[in-house]
Amino acid sequence: MVLTAAIRTAALQSPRRALVRPPRLSPRWPQSTRCLSILEHRHLTSDEPGGLVSYDDAQSVQEQHRARLLAWKALPDAQRRDTPSPRPLLISFECAPTFTLGRRQDDLTPAQAAHLQQPLRVRLRSGGDARFLPVVRKTNRGGLTTYHGPGQLVVWPVIDMHSPLYARYGVASYAGHLEATTQRLLATRFGVGASTVRDEPGVWVDADGERPRKIAALGVHHRRYVTALGLALNVDLPVEGGEETNPWARFVPCGLEGKAVTSVAAEAGDKLERAWDAARLAGEWARLFEQGILDESKRSFDGIQR
Repeated sequence: MVLTAAIRTAALQSPRRALVRPPRLSPRWPQSTRCLSILEHRHLTSDEPGGLVSYDDAQSVQEQHRARLLAWKALPDAQRRDTPSPRPLLISFECAPTFTLGRRQDDLTPAQAAHLQQPLRVRLRSGGDARFLPVVRKTNRGGLTTYHGPGQLVVWPVIDMHSPLYARYGVASYAGHLEATTQRLLATRFGVGASTVRDEPGVWVDADGERPRKIAALGVHHRRYVTALGLALNVDLPVEGGEETNPWARFVPCGLEGKAVTSVAAEAGDKLERAWDAARLAGEWARLFEQGILDESKRSFDGIQR
């Protein structure tokens, strides 16, 4: 998934903001892997501008580990007792500009798809900016259209909710754990208070106020209690402005009319470093998430730090 050197240099340096097309898939891309007590954390990067990873490449990593967990669960009982269960895996990455659709959502018309795929100008933390052609992907999560892109941290845990390695999850308690981990990170790392809204998955700022704002989107799929997809935290991507730079202006996020989208940068101000490190922030989320895997009391969040 490596652009040619000429294209990569142009994307970063050309005053004309050369257009970066979706990268071709590649069997290899840079990544860092860290094993915590029980959770394996793999942060994906690439040789693309800003280290962005294609949605398809991240999904490939996810499905490979999901297949391992499903294969273990399919073993006969006697063999499964003698075969160690694969560890849960957390995949994290910054995504190349991608609009995703929910599994029950109607297919887009050609005009709607073309509208989303218009060139998008993105400011890169590594310096300069680039214009991308976003892609559109149909997913197996619930919900409606959302966006993944630079300035957003995507975290996809791939775990067996009924693993013998830790206390079982239900569907609701697992979603709540993703939300609680994000709330805890926002509070401890950035001093941002956030909450959840009944029947509206994700994490919100000022949820009970006059202008509720979504700071993290949640979308999960389960197959035989093995999870895929997860949560996307808006860190410093644009949430205001026109469609040339603000992807949210091109659609109604998750179909929620009258609700706004926000980011850590918009809420925390100078508590977010301009050159924030995606791998480091993902590592903090991973540490908090693992605490909840091992301690059921930390699968929810009431605003009190424990």
